Amino acid sequence: MKSPAGLLLSAIELDRASAIPLYRQLYLQIRKQILSGKMQGGVRLPSTRTLSKELALSRITILNAFDQLIAEGFLASRTGAGTYVGDEWESRGIADEEQRQPPRLSDLSQSMLSLRSSHFRGVSYTDWDPATPTSFLPSHSTYDAFPLAVWRRLMNRHLLKPTKAMLGYGELQGLQALRAAIAEYVFDARGIDCSAEQVVIVSGAQQAFNLLGMLLLNPQDSVWMEDPGHIAARIALQAQGAQVVPLRIDDQGIDIQQGLAECPDARLVFTTPSRQHPLGVTMSYARRQALIDWAAQYQSWIIEDDCDSEFRYSGRLLPALYAMDRMARVIYVGTFSKVLFPSLRLGYVILPQALIEPVCTLRAVMDRSPPTLLQATTADFMREGHFLGHIRRMRALYQARQQALLEQLQQQLGGFFNITPVEAGMHLIAWLPPTLDDDVIARELARHNIHTYALSDYCLEHALPPALLIGFAGTPEGQAQERVEALTRALSKMGYLQAT
Repeated sequence: MKSPAGLLLSAIELDRASAIPLYRQLYLQIRKQILSGKMQGGVRLPSTRTLSKELALSRITILNAFDQLIAEGFLASRTGAGTYVGDEWESRGIADEEQRQPPRLSDLSQSMLSLRSSHFRGVSYTDWDPATPTSFLPSHSTYDAFPLAVWRRLMNRHLLKPTKAMLGYGELQGLQALRAAIAEYVFDARGIDCSAEQVVIVSGAQQAFNLLGMLLLNPQDSVWMEDPGHIAARIALQAQGAQVVPLRIDDQGIDIQQGLAECPDARLVFTTPSRQHPLGVTMSYARRQALIDWAAQYQSWIIEDDCDSEFRYSGRLLPALYAMDRMARVIYVGTFSKVLFPSLRLGYVILPQALIEPVCTLRAVMDRSPPTLLQATTADFMREGHFLGHIRRMRALYQARQQALLEQLQQQLGGFFNITPVEAGMHLIAWLPPTLDDDVIARELARHNIHTYALSDYCLEHALPPALLIGFAGTPEGQAQERVEALTRALSKMGYLQAT
């Protein structure tokens, strides 16, 4: 006979102030111990009299808990012998973590885990302590300038008188009003002539990349990617089994001639022509036309991520690649994460006519559109002029923040960084002395609670000189000096400034 379970039951803790009845608490804790293997099959429980004394409970309370456990097969009562853990739990034991087999995952899951460990190592959002940040992460915008009062009023408009449509599942492609507002906006801002029917609302750009990868790629298909380039997009396409062909970036954008020489029949190309991510180059008109001609000739697709196109501070903005395409080979991806706020989780895809039905079919299998309430609020925000006004204010704000941060960087670290202003976007490229390792520096800075990204994280094959991406959008002008001083102190403690 196995030893009594008195020692195990002594670990039971009852909350007498809880609204949960004591018999229910006792039932749940014994049940949990049996399911976890801490109490194995055949173990005899102490008598109700013993438990009543040890736990300071009435026997009625204990009997109620036991009756429920017996009814469910966790315990068995033997006349004249006591109460035991049921025999069916005989093989339940405490398995050491080291002996447990890893979960059986699909090839897709294993692939994504491998890619994540390769590309998202070191600096991450989880390392950043919001309470004491010195964050230069390029993805961090400012939230204190967002017109919350306006947003709250627009949202309350729908909350106070919700319709069935507002509370229902929503339209598969997204709310018609928002799709119409987006179509109008991209026509005015980016020269894209499309209908609301061609717009599909998604939960941010990342969902768009995954959706398009599933739609367009078979395993082993070749994909042209900018190098350095968009990490999250690359991983989304690689997760579908794509073979990435990294193409270098020059002063006109992606090197199409290299792509033609190495893999002319690639299934698609992913590009950020308005502001190449992360280098900030604007793709030339000639290079854009050559890319469209290639896609038409080989029946390939172009995914255009219009990264940070709203925030241009100087220079001429060329029309979107989609606006130049007459062969219906370009798919346009936009997001509200940077221009409004990331937790909104709203983005959009603008499709050629031939892809509308296939995307909707795939979308019906994957999920529904994002919350209708947020879509309706965003639609009102755009239609009533708040969106364009907010973009203009943020553009002026970010330009001032860039100037203030750049002045401090040049003043305090001009001998260490080689850094110039940018015409668009939310980050600067701070080039380092060529003998240094930017990945090591980014990791060490994170240990000093200063967060940025290494340029090498974005590179596959075409190694560039070491550099850090220094985001300026999240640094108020009045804090630029303080944050750069913190960066300078950290670099000094790490021993890098003495060498310059």
